[in-house]
Amino acid sequence: MSHRNIDHRKEVAIYAVLMFIAMLSLTLMAPGIKEFIIDRFGTSKAEASMFFSLEMLAYVIFAVVWGSLSDKCGKRKPFIVLGFGGSAVLYFLMAQANSLSLLLTLRFIQGAITVMAWSLVMTSALDCVHKTSYGKTMGVIGMAMMFGMASGAPTGGLMADKYGVFFPLYFASFLFLIGTLLSATLIHDVRIENKPSTMLESVKVLVEKKELAIPYLFSFIDRFTVAFFIFAFPLYLFDAFEFSIAERGLYQALLLFPLILLQYPFGKLSDKIGRALPIIVGSFFYGLEMCTVGFVDKTTLIAIMLGCGVFAAMMFPSSVALAGDLSPQNKRGAAIGGFNVFGSLGFVAGFSAAGILSDLYGYCTSFLLGGFSEMLVALIAIPFLLKLGFKGIGNRE
Repeated sequence: MSHRNIDHRKEVAIYAVLMFIAMLSLTLMAPGIKEFIIDRFGTSKAEASMFFSLEMLAYVIFAVVWGSLSDKCGKRKPFIVLGFGGSAVLYFLMAQANSLSLLLTLRFIQGAITVMAWSLVMTSALDCVHKTSYGKTMGVIGMAMMFGMASGAPTGGLMADKYGVFFPLYFASFLFLIGTLLSATLIHDVRIENKPSTMLESVKVLVEKKELAIPYLFSFIDRFTVAFFIFAFPLYLFDAFEFSIAERGLYQALLLFPLILLQYPFGKLSDKIGRALPIIVGSFFYGLEMCTVGFVDKTTLIAIMLGCGVFAAMMFPSSVALAGDLSPQNKRGAAIGGFNVFGSLGFVAGFSAAGILSDLYGYCTSFLLGGFSEMLVALIAIPFLLKLGFKGIGNRE
């Protein structure tokens, strides 16, 4: 094995740790959302969902901005360090907020800063490896991402149970401080050739590469459905089974646990057989299982959640690797930023839809509609994915 490969593996491992820290914060507060916002401020479920929606809205607005700015500057590291440092400060400040309006304002600013960190971590991981390794690299990053999300829910639930609903915010602030130190000392920028002269030139990749619409569509719908599991699912568990905060967090983790174990092997598989098959099969059956969530008992629900996790692990690394396949290195910050914009739009729409549909029609119908939307997108995308070929762009030179 070459020294270069060893360096790449070390670099990817560091990016994976940073991604873990950034993503843990996404679900850390989810199990205690009832006590933290609904009970404390007397809000509806739809209003409480704004705590998640505003963070995602900030992602939507700023992901491409930071990505294109990093393309223009030819550097990613300064933005990553600033993103982690700023997030540490803002999570601490959110714990001091004594009104819903102040809390939501800080949440939006935190989202704008945090997306600077994790979107460019993802971009940098692609920068430092060869194109034929995009699938397995995004598998590693995806494992770290989902390990963070999986750890966040039960950790946040247990912490809120034992130390109060504010403690998870202080814990997130501490972790982002660790991320600041790691990114400042251990990561290095990869030289970007032919860097665009303006941010607008970088952003033009979103129009010039029309094929990016395919991974962007899956980025949207995948996160749209995940939002149901982050927001509506713990509320459903409380109403249907009277679960405690800790139990809700553990059930949420069942979806994410297979994503920790299986994203790397499925990503590596997509490097060999192409992106189309894992995306189509994974998306369709993930959606099918999601449709059943509100109709089974709590024991069967364990198997359903694990199954959803397996099929999600099949589709996620392939879709983000496809975005990497289609994006030129000198405009990759904008292209991956675009991927994350659509993912964040999916979260915004998903959190809002989960809250509104649950209020109007109940949890069973909301999960049924969420799962059906994923299946529909998988079927519609089949001819477009087949045009790119089963062998995959990642194997073409």
